[in-house]
Amino acid sequence: MHTEAKDEMRDKILEAALKRFTHYGASKTTMNEIADDLHCSKASLYYYFPDKKAMHIAVLEKIAEAYFQQMEKEAIQVKSAAKALYNIIDLRKDFISKFCRLEIFQILQDNSALFLEEKKKAKQREVNIHTAIIKAGIESGEFKVKDPAQTAELLVLTSMGLRFSVPDHIREDMDLDEEMMDQVIEKQKQLLEIFIKGIKA
Repeated sequence: MHTEAKDEMRDKILEAALKRFTHYGASKTTMNEIADDLHCSKASLYYYFPDKKAMHIAVLEKIAEAYFQQMEKEAIQVKSAAKALYNIIDLRKDFISKFCRLEIFQILQDNSALFLEEKKKAKQREVNIHTAIIKAGIESGEFKVKDPAQTAELLVLTSMGLRFSVPDHIREDMDLDEEMMDQVIEKQKQLLEIFIKGIKA
């Protein structure tokens, strides 16, 4: 099979999996159902992915790329750095609302060497985006910060930590539903308000 055809088939599988995962939930979707949707054999799916977990991760990587691109767009066209930071939280909320059935937070608990490296890259990418926005704020005279990268990392890490602050969300292996996510987003906005006041020029 030619590389182009292989890539096209892989993309079709990911689209079908995303559709199923978004509608029914990743854990309730079977490889057979995805194969039926594509009118192909289950063996065809295993040619591209060793198991459903690998497919699940590939789906998350695909949607995460679109999410990061949206955030990077915010970092490029900064008019108000404070507004851009709030926009990032709104993008996060929209992303989680749209894909809440994908069990994102459960898969993020995967600590295998391969996925740890991917998580590390994703976190750094988010820090870089926040760094760019904070730097834009410094250049415009909106923020007064000595170390933009360190400040950005602190903001990203504290925002991520708030995910575990929701009372009903006790175990790390549980997933956030939309109501829980709204509570987390509200706390992230409150944190950002305090944070911005602290770095305003």
